[in-house]
Amino acid sequence: MKTTLLTILCFFICIISALSQINATERVKSKLLETELDSLRVKYNIPAIAYGVIRNDSIIVQNAIGYRNIETKEKVQITDLFHIGSNTKSFTSFLAGKLVEDGRISWNTKFFDLYPEMKAGSNPAYFDITLEQLLSHRARFIQFKNESEVYPIVDYEKNLSANLTLPEKRVQFIKQVLKYKPIPVYDFHDDRYSNAGYIAAAIMLEKVTGKHWEDLISEVSEKLNLNLHIGWPDEPDRNQPQGHINPAKWVFDSDKTLIPIPDILKKYHYFNQYVLLCSPAGNTSINVAGFLRFLQLHIDGLNGKDNYLKAETYRHIIASYPEYSLGWASELFGHTYYHHRGSAGTFNSIAIIVPGQNMGIVVMINTYDGEGMNEIAQLLIKKFAIEN
Repeated sequence: MKTTLLTILCFFICIISALSQINATERVKSKLLETELDSLRVKYNIPAIAYGVIRNDSIIVQNAIGYRNIETKEKVQITDLFHIGSNTKSFTSFLAGKLVEDGRISWNTKFFDLYPEMKAGSNPAYFDITLEQLLSHRARFIQFKNESEVYPIVDYEKNLSANLTLPEKRVQFIKQVLKYKPIPVYDFHDDRYSNAGYIAAAIMLEKVTGKHWEDLISEVSEKLNLNLHIGWPDEPDRNQPQGHINPAKWVFDSDKTLIPIPDILKKYHYFNQYVLLCSPAGNTSINVAGFLRFLQLHIDGLNGKDNYLKAETYRHIIASYPEYSLGWASELFGHTYYHHRGSAGTFNSIAIIVPGQNMGIVVMINTYDGEGMNEIAQLLIKKFAIEN
């Protein structure tokens, strides 16, 4: 009996020892990765990087390094929010998918079936546009992402009451957009990419539900524990990460190459009103855990598992079209990775799904740096999606 007990004890000791060695190895790997990423953070003058990798149901890595504010040197926390810009589009498409499943709207619902009063004065080229065309950037709306397109804001504001709510302003904005000529379509999805299209899609969802987009997306976030916040991270809490800018690019007098965006610029009319109008297209913040949870739902859906949405709905949202479907592009760095990027100028983010490996990758930074973001994303892909 004593021999048997001793054998069992030795067995468990061996297991515990092996697990300890595995955990120690993982800690070393995690620390090495953190060191590599921190070197990229310094190289590209990025205040903070939040990143995470998930495979199947397991979080492989989840971390945040650097500073909430490059001037105060306050350390970023893993629970902090980061603004994700146009990655908001995948959340709006996700919301639309649920309303389609619930029978409130269909992918083929025409915009003017819900807003017939807008038809007069609109360009006839838009008469048959559908929800799906708006979400997949195939309605040929103006892009509404460059400074040269500031005129829609100027036009639609001329005769507006100062008492209009933000959802009412979105409707008035789309009335103006519908007057313009459709943009030409070339060979790449970037040519037809349209923030305005997502604003139009949002007011369709508002029409069939009688609720504002902000309320609808908040309900989804709460139900799924996504920790999604509408607006900038530091709006509810000044201790959250600050967005950073290069003063020279914003025509702001400073001898520094990177500063937290001043409050006066946040309130600057064009920038502030543009971001607010674009809420359904690009004005939300989230933390790493919430973003990974969102990717996990999509990964399971691609594997045929129903959850909040049906598997067929996930496939429709992610992979209906080549190049760009409904809030998701389909190729990155020469591979078939479903992905999306997002930035409103002071933060930057990328979400990646590696379908063959049931993997999701999230990177968020609190400044805009496309080159730095690419190198960070490629490092994580190399470490987790290629080597393993």
